[in-house]
Amino acid sequence: MNVITYYKSKDGENEVPGATHFKIKEFACHDGTDKIFIDIDLAKKLEKIRVHFKKAVHINSGYRTVDYNRKIGGASGSYHTKGRAFDIYISGVDVKTIAKYAEAIGLKGIGCYPNANFVHIDSRPSKFFYYYTNYYRSVRTFGGNPSYYPVISRGSRGAYVKKAQNRLIKKGYKISADGIFGSSTQNAVKKFQNKSGLTADGIVGKNTWKLLYK
Repeated sequence: MNVITYYKSKDGENEVPGATHFKIKEFACHDGTDKIFIDIDLAKKLEKIRVHFKKAVHINSGYRTVDYNRKIGGASGSYHTKGRAFDIYISGVDVKTIAKYAEAIGLKGIGCYPNANFVHIDSRPSKFFYYYTNYYRSVRTFGGNPSYYPVISRGSRGAYVKKAQNRLIKKGYKISADGIFGSSTQNAVKKFQNKSGLTADGIVGKNTWKLLYK
């Protein structure tokens, strides 16, 4: 992690150090804020992606102010607000292909949004991969057949996890409502699903929600 502060008015036309295919202004917040935070080490990974695919890498979202991030419904504490996350797409390249290469070059925060055709990358220190379609899933790897981590349904955030955990607690399952979908919550969900005749996949999907809230 090597976050540098820039200003669009002064530095916008300059190339990002170590990422010569990108200009600083490409990472600016969409609310017009002049200040821009850029994680240079992450930008260098972006340059590797650009060189590997030999095609332009478009940045949907780079730095976001806290207010703008809140306005668009971004996660609280988003890496975008620290200049440590970029949402990208490459015309004609499948998001999973991009994500797989991002994993290969050592990125630990990667998210696929196939419906919106972009990939999220960030510079978090621990591995967190996810694949978002009609509900939120976290995957261990983008190569081969992915194994899914159990996570919450649509728009997964800590508050949604806590809601599901509290409902399970009320139904007699012993877990702590800490907003984290760990192994104890996973096991409780599977037991609940089995008991309710649902597919025990460890995911709180639409049908599980319906029965949880009865």
